[in-house]
Amino acid sequence: MEVAAPSSQASFVHSKIPWWAKIGAKVVLSRLGSFAFWQRLNLFRAGQMQNPDFASTVLNLHMQRAGITSLAGKTIVELGPGNGLLTGKLAADRGAEHTWLIDAEPLAKDLPLPPRTTYLWESPAGLAQIPDGSVDFLFSHAVMEHVGKKDFSLLVAETHRILKPGGVASHAIDFQDHLQYALNNLRFSERVWESRLMSRSGFYTNRITWPEMERIFADSGFSVHPVGFLRWPQLPTPQSKMAEPFRNMEPEDLMVKGANVVLGKR
Repeated sequence: MEVAAPSSQASFVHSKIPWWAKIGAKVVLSRLGSFAFWQRLNLFRAGQMQNPDFASTVLNLHMQRAGITSLAGKTIVELGPGNGLLTGKLAADRGAEHTWLIDAEPLAKDLPLPPRTTYLWESPAGLAQIPDGSVDFLFSHAVMEHVGKKDFSLLVAETHRILKPGGVASHAIDFQDHLQYALNNLRFSERVWESRLMSRSGFYTNRITWPEMERIFADSGFSVHPVGFLRWPQLPTPQSKMAEPFRNMEPEDLMVKGANVVLGKR
């Protein structure tokens, strides 16, 4: 089974650097230059969707999972295009009526805009510009784990609002810590992890576990269809080292490190 790869932070050298050293380095670097500056040096890059082969593979993968064989005449949304707008071009080439690309920051605003494509940022607020019930297909790849915890339920509700009846969303979600691909992000208290210092330093994940995320999807009105999971054989970070509430959770609730899920609008 293919799952969301930890690609959103993979360009930062990580092979043998301890997770705590990466946090310190990223906190410092993020305050010495703009996000765009560090991206030009290939640091803090947001995914690989600027790579044509990767972008095509991702689009095909989510179409397959959603049971979509053609984009002709359809309106689609990609959440978190990162450094590339290629989904818009690929969709236009396949006859899509319109593509909305929505991100949290204007990472690709200087790139040429593909035909029949709208690029918006400040997600989830950007989704408010999309009309009710106007989208056939929505997808994200290693993005949902980066949505701010305070914004997550609103973003999911907005995706439900914009989908047509019978519309489909496909998400590949990576629950690893994006530091050393374990669960070191669960070592921190809520107050520390959700602080601006941490959340604006290039390694933030919302720490919403799969059971909680599944509940939010269902409470927003979606029918939830897991396509597959990747699990740890054992927790990669000792639960005794985790902060509350993770320290006292059922270990099974923390075992999912990757999930592929298809959501249907009832």
